[in-house]
Parts: sequence; structure tokens; C-alpha cells
Amino acid sequence: MKLSFRFMLILFFGLFFSSCAAQTNAPMPVYKDKEVSLWKSCSIKDAESLGASTKDADLLESVACYASLFESGTVDKTKYAEAGQKVAKAYLKKNPKSGVGHYLYAYLVGKHAQLSPLSGLDLVPILEQEALLAVKLSPEVDFAGPDRMLGELYLEAPGAPLSVGSLSKSLKHFETSVKVAPDFYLNHLGYGAALLEDDDKKNACVQYNTALKSKSFNKKSLENDTYKKLIGACQKAPAPKK
Repeated sequence: MKLSFRFMLILFFGLFFSSCAAQTNAPMPVYKDKEVSLWKSCSIKDAESLGASTKDADLLESVACYASLFESGTVDKTKYAEAGQKVAKAYLKKNPKSGVGHYLYAYLVGKHAQLSPLSGLDLVPILEQEALLAVKLSPEVDFAGPDRMLGELYLEAPGAPLSVGSLSKSLKHFETSVKVAPDFYLNHLGYGAALLEDDDKKNACVQYNTALKSKSFNKKSLENDTYKKLIGACQKAPAPKK
């Protein structure tokens, strides 16, 4: 029996997002935006109670809290990603020009896709659209987070016709992230990984070494699967034993 094209795509995305979910990331430093602080400690109770408020500031705090809970590994269930997205949509309905709101919405869509890989086919366009809006409205948020997010998406996603993957777009967004937030190491690591995929080892290693020297560098981030190839290409081989 032949499988439908859509079913094959869904199966492919299941494997793709399952792989993404297995990656290990270093904790994100707290980022203080003019509207809300990102990645600060909070609880599920905080997220739910703030999300029940009618105040815009509370709704945004709720969305940021849901994102922080996922980033810290405190929660890992689809229902919380869906709950966070629901609050994000309510907030954005009244505040459509909030760059940080679109960025957090994109983040929670990505988490939803990771936790429910079979939904990935339908969620990727939403993630891309929200991240692009965030780039347009608030490119500086989360140390150039919107461009970094798009760089990762275009680097890791399958290319056409399966999905939105594009090395040229990935390079463009990572290059922008480095310009917007040159001191943030994840921008350099991502740019290095994309440059290596473009067979530009020399400049890829320049970015890698720049990341290692950054004051914000966290070596735990090197456990991320995305950077393994970069590390292997740029680390010096050990001296031969005498």
C-alpha cells in the first residue's frame, strides 16, 4: 500500500522534531526587555494565574513565564505549550505590534512542534511567520533572538519542497544576529554552524573562537547537536604522544 505524500511528510517531521527535542542547551541568561523580562524563574501557578488576568502586562508576563518553564525544563507537556500559545494570541490580538509577544509566541509554537512532532508540518509556517514579525518589530529582543531563531529554523529544517529550510536564509539571519548582538555567543555559534555547512571552514572557526571568548559563553551549549560538526572542525587535534 502506498503512503500518501502528506503522511510521508508528517513522518519526516516527526523524526526531525524528535531530533531537535533531544538537543541539550545551556540555560538562557535573563533578558530585560522594555515590556517584560525573559527567562526569569517562575511557576506553573504564576503562568496560569497571570494568564487569567485581563491586563495586557499580566498576559505578556504569563507568556514569558510559560516560555521560561520550557527553557528551564520544568515543564515538557504539549498542554502547557498550547496554554501559552492561547494566552499569547489573546495578548497579540490587542497588541499586534509587540515584537517580544510575537517572539515568545514563535518560541512556544516551536516547543509545541517538538513535543508533538506530527503537528510540525502545520506549525512550521506559523513559527516562521511569527519570528519574521518579531524581526521586523523588535530585532534586538533576547540578544537578537528573532534572527537567531530563524537562522536555526532555516539551518535545521528540511529544504523545499518538504519545508522552509534554506542555507542562504540561515546565513543571512545569523549574520544579522551577530551584528545586532555581537557579544552574545549563541549568535556566533549558530553563524559558525551555518558557515560550515556552506563549506567556509575558515570563517566558521572564526565565529566559533569568537563565541568561546565571549563573556556570556556557557560551555554546556556545546552539547547541542547543532554544534558538534562545528566543534569537530574547529578544535585543534591533540598533539601526538611521544
